[in-house]
Amino acid sequence: MLIRNGMVVLPEGRKRLDIRTHAETIIELGEHLNPEQGEHVIDASKLLVLPGFIDSHVHFREPGGTQKEDFLSGTRAALAGGVTTVLDMPNTQPTTDTQEHLSAKIALVAPKAVVDYGFYFGATDTNIDEVAQAAHKVAALKLYMGSSTGSLLVTEFSPIYRHFSTFPLRKPIVVHAEDEQSLHYFGTQGSQDHNQARPPISAQIALSRALAIAEKTGRSLHIAHTTTQRELELIQEARQKGVHVTCEVTPLHLFLTEADQQRLGNYGKVNPPLRSQSDQDALWHYLDVIDTIGTDHAPHTRQDKDQPYAQAPSGMPGVQTLMPLLLNAASSGRITLEEVVKRCVSNPARIFGLKNKGALEAGKDADIVLVDPEQEYEITDREILSKCGWTPFAGTHIKGKIEHVFVRGTLAYHKGAILATPGSGRAVQYVDA
Repeated sequence: MLIRNGMVVLPEGRKRLDIRTHAETIIELGEHLNPEQGEHVIDASKLLVLPGFIDSHVHFREPGGTQKEDFLSGTRAALAGGVTTVLDMPNTQPTTDTQEHLSAKIALVAPKAVVDYGFYFGATDTNIDEVAQAAHKVAALKLYMGSSTGSLLVTEFSPIYRHFSTFPLRKPIVVHAEDEQSLHYFGTQGSQDHNQARPPISAQIALSRALAIAEKTGRSLHIAHTTTQRELELIQEARQKGVHVTCEVTPLHLFLTEADQQRLGNYGKVNPPLRSQSDQDALWHYLDVIDTIGTDHAPHTRQDKDQPYAQAPSGMPGVQTLMPLLLNAASSGRITLEEVVKRCVSNPARIFGLKNKGALEAGKDADIVLVDPEQEYEITDREILSKCGWTPFAGTHIKGKIEHVFVRGTLAYHKGAILATPGSGRAVQYVDA
């Protein structure tokens, strides 16, 4: 296949280039490449050419929560959103906390996935040695310092320190940094304002603890869903001291605030919460500190969300709206497309050690997205392919529409139609495996 005359978005800039693929791989980039006999040629002269996005933070609910999402519906939503690789979290039922559970999960999802995928192990108080021995099978270890959806939780110093010391130091531990004791205290004060029930101080306490242990053990640490100015300041300070720490922000926290949570009610409930306008402003101000943009895609049914506040679960869908929201932000000048590619492709591939992913370059998988930068539309609930069938971004006006998505060289999405067959997605390979 030859994609001709497209405006190719690379981390270092944009350039009008041709891209040639063979089978599953990019084999050549250059100007004015001549078509070979019988080669399929796509004219991309009016289109942006982006690498497929890597969403390094999704909850596809399988096993145990397939009424909310499964790997087919979740990866179809990813594909429609220009995401060609996902990394799935371990807080399923049962939790992905043993090699046996991991193997069972892989067997369940392999026949369903339409994009490529990897998994996290979940840390517990007792699985320290097992997950360390099997680290080569996963993207990272997820450690919940504060309770959220599911039963995974590690709060005591000893198991946290042992996980930090024992899991391979160059492979990241991803931390949900909210302090459990403070969550319990504030959660019993009776507030139905989620930002007050799980306030910024809970994130600050847990993050400070995680950074101190990472500094002592010398390990790689990745902070999930940073939401406040103080967290980013602490991360910046830790880096200056030599701590190997990277961090993520979600589109939820980039584009929604606590005012939206009040508007959306339980549909805007997420852990950590939507924050103040000043904290959101800080995320944009400190964008250079942020390494990845991951969605924390965590769908729940309307039936779940329509319960009273205390019973309604936290989480919102997001994988299908990741690229559209960022395309729109780029069109309005809030972020450059080069910065988007760095945080949604290059950095996730590097941090999580994804072999053959992370760039539009020869030798990499031909995960390619073609975008019409001028087309405008509105996000609606009816277009959402997640089983939950809703999005907090319904009504948002978007400039820049995904036209074609290729997964390893195969056209998988075309102008609103999913073409990929279940099982066409493949488990990612890791550079240290």
